[in-house]
Amino acid sequence: MPRSDSSGQLYVYREENNLMREIASRHRPPLGPLLVKEGRIDAQESVTSTLFFVALMEGDASHLIEKQGVQRAATTSWASGIISRIALVLTLLTVLSFPLFSQSVLDKILSPSHLPYLKNSKLIQISSYDRSGGNSDFISIPDGATAKLAEMEGPGVIVKIWVTIASRDKYFLRRILLRMYWDGEQYPSVEVPIGDFFGTGFQYKQYVTPFVGMSSGGYYCYLPMPFQKSARVEVVNQTGQEINSFYYHIEYHKMGEPLEPSVAYFHASWRRDIRTSSKENYVVLDASGEGHFVGLNMSMQSYHGGLQYLEGDEMVYVDGEKHPSLYGTGTEDYFTSGWYFNQGEFAAPYHGLIVKDDSLGRIAAYRFHILDAIPFKQSIRFTIEHGHANEEIADYSSTAYWYQKEPHKRFADMPSSGMRIPLRVVVPNGATEAESLQPVNTTLTSRVSDMSAFGADWSGLKQLTVLGQKEGDSFTLQVPAVEDRYDVSLYFAQAPDYGSVDILYGGKKVGEIKGYNKTNAPGGKITLSNLKAANKQLPIQFVVSGKDSKSAGYTVGLDAFVLEPHRTFIPEWYLIGPFPNPRDENSNRLGLDAVYPPEKEIDLQKTYPGVDQKPVKWTLEKTPPNGRVDLYKFDPYELVVVYALTHIYSPMDQTVPLLLGTDDGVKVFLNDREIHRFSTIRVSVPDQDRVRLELKKGWNKLLLKIENNYGGYNFYARVLDLDETLIFSANKQR
Repeated sequence: MPRSDSSGQLYVYREENNLMREIASRHRPPLGPLLVKEGRIDAQESVTSTLFFVALMEGDASHLIEKQGVQRAATTSWASGIISRIALVLTLLTVLSFPLFSQSVLDKILSPSHLPYLKNSKLIQISSYDRSGGNSDFISIPDGATAKLAEMEGPGVIVKIWVTIASRDKYFLRRILLRMYWDGEQYPSVEVPIGDFFGTGFQYKQYVTPFVGMSSGGYYCYLPMPFQKSARVEVVNQTGQEINSFYYHIEYHKMGEPLEPSVAYFHASWRRDIRTSSKENYVVLDASGEGHFVGLNMSMQSYHGGLQYLEGDEMVYVDGEKHPSLYGTGTEDYFTSGWYFNQGEFAAPYHGLIVKDDSLGRIAAYRFHILDAIPFKQSIRFTIEHGHANEEIADYSSTAYWYQKEPHKRFADMPSSGMRIPLRVVVPNGATEAESLQPVNTTLTSRVSDMSAFGADWSGLKQLTVLGQKEGDSFTLQVPAVEDRYDVSLYFAQAPDYGSVDILYGGKKVGEIKGYNKTNAPGGKITLSNLKAANKQLPIQFVVSGKDSKSAGYTVGLDAFVLEPHRTFIPEWYLIGPFPNPRDENSNRLGLDAVYPPEKEIDLQKTYPGVDQKPVKWTLEKTPPNGRVDLYKFDPYELVVVYALTHIYSPMDQTVPLLLGTDDGVKVFLNDREIHRFSTIRVSVPDQDRVRLELKKGWNKLLLKIENNYGGYNFYARVLDLDETLIFSANKQR
């Protein structure tokens, strides 16, 4: 049997106790949960909290006392020893999910183990049923109106919320707000876009969990929401038009006795960071008071279509601590998955993946902390990186669920309805803002317009608006350019009074814009291919060509330009490998600094020992048009090093940039001298690193050393040769 020593530690003995079994069998209803303090069973509290009941059953209580709201009893010396042992056996039974003492009024309502027992409460449903007796069992909500769904007197606990909505607004999931207030408070304890509250902020999507979800068109929540005096639930219509049909059920227990002082109140809040900051983690929750965090859902989207932001770790700071007490290993790991959710969408009871759209770089996922709720006494700050060390700029939004004692810290102001809409058009980071450019060769009026009311899609949330007056009006924008040729992505806007525009470069039409739309909206992008810069500028001309018959004007709206260099990659390489990339006891990879034969000599005919002493030799490889030199062909290709050799002929001494992208780390040698070293784990893309090449007149030897950890293995390399004077040849052939 279990017993406790003076320190409260538990010990287990095989000894049976008939008296314990007799007492437990005679007690109805069964005894329930024992006290838990700071994450462990406190034996002394367990004993004293059960003492009163056992003493009464045995008829051996000498007197009763009341302390901190818990009835306690003192027994005779005969009973005290045996009671300690009995209580601790009951502790083990509790862990094994046997119904024991019920110390909570809410437990009698919410615990499945108490289903057979009579309730001291009344279940009330508040719904949108047709009060006239007809079948219009919904409410309509005018644009801008706040609809009070339910107002309840306490003490009570909301146990179910269900809604289904018919709205003409495509973005109603983000533009309808759900708010809840407890005990007459001024500021809401719940304020979340209605789709995000139920986990579907990105899109109308079915998924099912025990707590919140969407099942075949109906949104539901079973998270309990207790209140002592009163509760109010309301929704705010910010869709810009009437909500035709809003159906709802709210069920709560009106309780016959007050809540215990230890009962905390339900809270939920929503945040969004349209372009995360490279300087700090994304913040899911920043709360003050006493309570516990019980879950979240997150919606994340890349600006370049990848999922590298999932490399970010969660970091949870409790009660002002400097180092997080919870520090994770990756975003998909936090959601109890792995490898960038490589098996796709799923819904488990405590965690799941609601949306995975690789084409858009979108992830929506949820996690509930049920057995691992995160308690806090003073504050909690739940943060998560966006990519390793916040190196990925992405669009993050989240809903946090938690319980805490009131008063709570007032939430930040909710973003406007337009700023809550999911991205429809993604403007990559590093764009040239159109509003930063001054139109030339024109008499037309222009202005910088704030577009935040219409969505978060505009880069910088602004655009250049040029007020065209008639067909034939024109203007030119000089877009800064560093390299010789570019493919240009032009992001534009549409509106009810916008016209159609021809885009000219060098006097030739290279694209066109259809500006009309019945609402203000991002128009997408147009690609202008292979534009040659002049004096480090791209002079792009815009000519009004007419307008749609429904358009009210000839205005032009331009958001941003994204310049993709028209890259010319180094055309050929000699490759040799693989050589070992060993790891030390701390998993540090050592191959990048290990010296292998290509660093000592270059003999294209010679064979060398590679991984596992297998012979390796130089092979000639042509660079494919996309510039990516794949190193998968090497066996093995993980935890290895490969060398790449080419030569550059320069007609003079000059310095030019070498632009590299590697998976993973890289060293660069120019004429047998190390000039660059970067040890990392990353996915390669063009132009990740910029390295100065100090070329001498004549032939120059360029040697790359590329090491791999696990997974992808490739590289990109090009030299920025604006004067087109360089010759590249692995064999030194001019």
